[in-house]
Amino acid sequence: MKKIIGIALVLAVIGSLAFGSAALAADPTEVDVSWDGAGIVDGSVTAGDDAYSHFHSEGAYQVGEYHAVDQNDNPYTYGVDTCTFSLEAALDGPGYAELYNLRTDTLSGVVGQESYAYVGIADGSATLQNRTNTNYDRLKDCCYGWHVSDHITVSGATLYTIERYMSSVPYLGGIPTSNYASLWASGSGDVDLDCMSSEASAGQVRLGWGCGCGPYSAYDGFSADGTGQLVLSAWGNTSATTAAMPSLTGAQSFTIIASWVNQPFTLADYYITAN
Repeated sequence: MKKIIGIALVLAVIGSLAFGSAALAADPTEVDVSWDGAGIVDGSVTAGDDAYSHFHSEGAYQVGEYHAVDQNDNPYTYGVDTCTFSLEAALDGPGYAELYNLRTDTLSGVVGQESYAYVGIADGSATLQNRTNTNYDRLKDCCYGWHVSDHITVSGATLYTIERYMSSVPYLGGIPTSNYASLWASGSGDVDLDCMSSEASAGQVRLGWGCGCGPYSAYDGFSADGTGQLVLSAWGNTSATTAAMPSLTGAQSFTIIASWVNQPFTLADYYITAN
């Protein structure tokens, strides 16, 4: 079953969709939403008891697409379907875009793995693109072969904020209670974040690498021009490491802050592991 929603000259679209059980196990259930115009697009998808996804996009002008697929495949008869959620959004400020995905079923162990991507701007322009896959084993953001770079960008903004995190259990702000990895930045000017692959299971999270790929320095970099601040943080059940500071060993958590003023800033590798 496939649902297609096309929106032109958006004023406001807010909705929620739920996937029930499919009549045929091999028949995927899909939702496709596309928009072009000004206003707000906000929606959520519940894929049975397997996964939940929420997306939002708004701006003075914006174009975008959101796709959700529940494969209804129940691989290995584990009782957990494979699901995929993706968002591609481009907007002019003021506005923001975000994609939140949550794994809610598993073969064994702990559920609640999260992926989150966000960009907000006061003016200028921005893009966000991310794709998440959930299954019986873990949650993965695998963008190889889809968009390998430029996963969050900002151009010409007097104020912007971006955020990207992965978590083993629902984070919901505050203090992490299990494996967690985050990249946050705010400032003015331009930004380009590459985050081709990330993944989260009950026992480990990786931000900036995973899905059997890498880590590749060409696809997990951060660059900015103007003035701003970058914060890398992680908390692990036993340890947390990052390519931004290879000498950091034996730590259970860390917070690394970098600032720049009226100049370019580049961090070639930042990938984080917490376990």
